[in-house]
Amino acid sequence: MTFRSRIYATSRGSSIDAIGNGRYLVCNQAYCFEVQGLRQAHEALRRQDGGSGI
Repeated sequence: MTFRSRIYATSRGSSIDAIGNGRYLVCNQAYCFEVQGLRQAHEALRRQDGGSGI
C-alpha cells in the first residue's frame, strides 16, 4: 500500500498529494505527474490552473 495524503485541492479539480520522501503528485482532471519538493508542486499546480494564485 502506497502512502498518499491530499494536501491541497483547487476548485478547478487540480490537487497536490504528498506521497512520501519529499515527493508530491500533482494532478488535474486529465493526468497526474510526480515532482520533488512542495515548492515545485505548487508552481506546477499554478501553471496547470492558468496562473491563478494559490
